[in-house]
Amino acid sequence: MSKLNTLSGGYKGGSPRTRSNNPPKPFSGDIPKQVDANQLANQLKQWHSGGNLSNEGVQIIIQALNKLVI
Repeated sequence: MSKLNTLSGGYKGGSPRTRSNNPPKPFSGDIPKQVDANQLANQLKQWHSGGNLSNEGVQIIIQALNKLVI
């Protein structure tokens, strides 16, 4: 008998699926408002052209939005 067989010979694996006894709670709160993408883009352009938003800030916003979409 190989070492692999002797090491795993006593293992009696259970079911890989475990079920939670805690069902998810229903959502309670206000439904999130849908954002108008064109209005958001225009606002970001205004902030950037006005000097209130740097190029780095724009990149951070793009990265955050990409995480939400994926």
